[in-house]
Amino acid sequence: MNKKFALHFFIFFFLSSFRMTTFAQDAHFFVSTSDIIGSNTEFWKAAGSDHLFYHTLQPSGQYLLDRMEKTGSHVYLRSHHTFTKDIRHGVPRGQNVYSEDKDGNPVYDFSNVNRVYQELVERGLKPIVEYDYLPAELEAGNEGSAGNDEGMIMKNMGPNDWKKWSDLMKAATRNFIDVFGKEEVRTWYFEVWNEPDGWPVDQLDVFFKMYDVFVDAVTSVDAELKVGGPACYHDYFLRPFLEHVVNGKNYVTGEKGTRIDFVSYHIYGLSGSWLNNEPRIQPQVQRFTQGVLWLQRLLAGYPELKDVEFHLNEWGMSSNYYRQVKDYPELVYRNNMESALFLVKLVNSLYQIEDNYKFPTLLLLYWGFSWEADEDEFFVGKRELLTAGNTPKPIQTGFETLARLNEQRISVESIPVNSRYGVLATKSEKGEVTLVAYNYEETDKNYENHEVLVEIKQLQPNTNYSIVETLLDKDHNNTYTTWEKMGKPASSENVDLTNLKEAGDLQVTNAYSFTTDNSGTLKVTLSLMNHSMNLLNVKKNE
Repeated sequence: MNKKFALHFFIFFFLSSFRMTTFAQDAHFFVSTSDIIGSNTEFWKAAGSDHLFYHTLQPSGQYLLDRMEKTGSHVYLRSHHTFTKDIRHGVPRGQNVYSEDKDGNPVYDFSNVNRVYQELVERGLKPIVEYDYLPAELEAGNEGSAGNDEGMIMKNMGPNDWKKWSDLMKAATRNFIDVFGKEEVRTWYFEVWNEPDGWPVDQLDVFFKMYDVFVDAVTSVDAELKVGGPACYHDYFLRPFLEHVVNGKNYVTGEKGTRIDFVSYHIYGLSGSWLNNEPRIQPQVQRFTQGVLWLQRLLAGYPELKDVEFHLNEWGMSSNYYRQVKDYPELVYRNNMESALFLVKLVNSLYQIEDNYKFPTLLLLYWGFSWEADEDEFFVGKRELLTAGNTPKPIQTGFETLARLNEQRISVESIPVNSRYGVLATKSEKGEVTLVAYNYEETDKNYENHEVLVEIKQLQPNTNYSIVETLLDKDHNNTYTTWEKMGKPASSENVDLTNLKEAGDLQVTNAYSFTTDNSGTLKVTLSLMNHSMNLLNVKKNE
């Protein structure tokens, strides 16, 4: 080999290696814009709180409702304690809807419930109505359990007067129709209890009777109202419940089975009672997808339920909404961008279950609202959507990111298949493409950069398109890291909130134009560090 040839060979090899190193992609996604795989049902637009009846009427709760309406981040809201009132962690829950006069006759007062639901309905939001728990006057005594193994405090027992309890549910239902109109209330969901997993095993028949009486009470007022349950979190409870509603004897009609329009279940990435204990448990999306697939198998055993909706009407990375970072440092993921990424990855995974296993999730409800904001506490680690100064936590930013997606879901394929990366792609009826690409592995503890190539196919050939990127990472559109850079103030008092407001409003980070090739393909290379995502909008230039 002569020296001149050797030099040329070395230069060629070096440049080839440089190109491979520089342009090698960690993931390659193919988005087919003409391959519509389903509707974007926006099933994740839901939230709830133990204290919703209180927080909704507070200034921060009002702000959050307005923000939900403005950004389109939520549709359904759920709360416990419709029929009871108590104080928990210093905050009121529920209200007094039921009392009795001196002769023992029922007295109803639905004014506060109506007021709260009016705040929702005026903004286009929908209540999920729980007819729980028993008013003190209808409690049977001290029998039954005082809660469940997740720390939920309630009395699991049947009423001391079944007729009075049925009449209360009928009165509440008629009240809602009188106040809000039949067509509106038919868009709501009705449940009888929350997390009855702690119900005494030898009294499960009492709960089954409560469900049957509840269904009869609600549907006797309007047969088109949607009823369901049991809002449990153990499959050992769900299985006998399903057996009852499908094959059991109805306690009201005496016939086989009971109507159910939706099956509701709860999944959390981590039980709050396990925090700070070994072995360390990392919340992972796979915990949810495995749980849903097992539930799909369970429900498949009841073909009578094939048209019944499936709801995950409570979820979170960890249960026990009131616990804080100062006592449980690992709860920082309730504060930072990880919660938003967990949401997006979970939504994408549930869509994949719908597509691959024909098992759609029709509702996914995050348990959190505005408690930190109402207390003017910054990022204390409660499971909330707002923190001090009416600042959206990254989980709320995640909801608002998903709300930017379009009406139709389009096909996405990847090389290689790697759960770290994902792309959820959508298209509008006018052909506008919006997608969110993420780099999220739950166990990551660093911020390495990765390159993701997104190849968008079947656009118009040789046509100019505008691309707008909205990056969410540790430095962009992240209220938590912005707060850290501000010195971690404890409250919003005497604090300039300008930077926080900007970080919470999804600021565009990049915009440019691109011309498709002869086949109508557009290739975009994204730099995504660990724990980040990028919202892309692709629109043809006029």
